[in-house]
Amino acid sequence: MRIEIISASAMSGGAEMLLGVKLTGEGGNSERRKLLLFTEQYMELGLKKGSVIDEDTFEALEELSKKCVAIRRGGELLSYSASSKLRLAQRLRQKGIDRESARDAAESLEKMGLINEALDVERATEACLKKLWGKKRIYRELCAKGYERALIEAELEKIDEETLVNNCIALFRKKHKVFPDDPDSQKKIIASLVKYGYGFSEIKQALDVIVK
Repeated sequence: MRIEIISASAMSGGAEMLLGVKLTGEGGNSERRKLLLFTEQYMELGLKKGSVIDEDTFEALEELSKKCVAIRRGGELLSYSASSKLRLAQRLRQKGIDRESARDAAESLEKMGLINEALDVERATEACLKKLWGKKRIYRELCAKGYERALIEAELEKIDEETLVNNCIALFRKKHKVFPDDPDSQKKIIASLVKYGYGFSEIKQALDVIVK
């Protein structure tokens, strides 16, 4: 089989190269493929239009192209919203990227500084606190987003009890005018506060202020 690079075009302001490759079999039948590489990779390999390569080199180029495409799509996804490595890899898989390329892309994007899980967890926690969520709900939310539990736990440790109690009070006042007298209604309100992630100690302190 003859494998020839028949075109090489710069993409993304020169950061990438789109290669056109022609594969011709012994019977004269041919097909064309397109491979996307980072320009740095393209230069290191010494490729150019007209280069004839062997099958092993072509297979290696296909693997590099898979990873390049995955990184490019991952970067596009991150331009819309922050993401954990795990969640980004899952989203890439949903877009047809194979498991290994998706995982490698997430790792590469972290090394490039486009994923910063510690900073993302900090910002996400702040956003959840503004929604008046308690620790347990914040924890569930961030776990669902794929962030490492150790990072989440370390960030939640920074939240002081006073902040949580004040937020619990604010949440109650946002939804209710007064704390009711009948036990059934009281249980429903407490259950609602628990659903928002507050512990019973925080709820008790909040209600001590509310019912004064």
